[in-house]
Amino acid sequence: MRVATSTLRELDRLATRRTPAARGAREFADRFPTTTASLEGDAAILDVAQRLRATVVTADRELARRLRAQGLGVLVPRDRHRLELRPGDGAVRRVRRPRTRPNR
Repeated sequence: MRVATSTLRELDRLATRRTPAARGAREFADRFPTTTASLEGDAAILDVAQRLRATVVTADRELARRLRAQGLGVLVPRDRHRLELRPGDGAVRRVRRPRTRPNR
């Protein structure tokens, strides 16, 4: 897992505005290596994800749509305790049930 430097800057800015949870998110992000991003916002996340061919974790629907259109996977919150992997390019992966052969 990596964190774009622009994301850290954004979390710092939100923390100075006393946005709830920004400080905790910044402390959590500090646990992971950073990747340099010269762009800001969603453009930076798209750029870094494309360079690293990375799957991105986000709750932002528009960002998720743009990432998937670029062929990148996205982990999105499904409910309070689960994440759902959505593959890139809009493809839906279905798991086939194995065929069972009747006993002879």
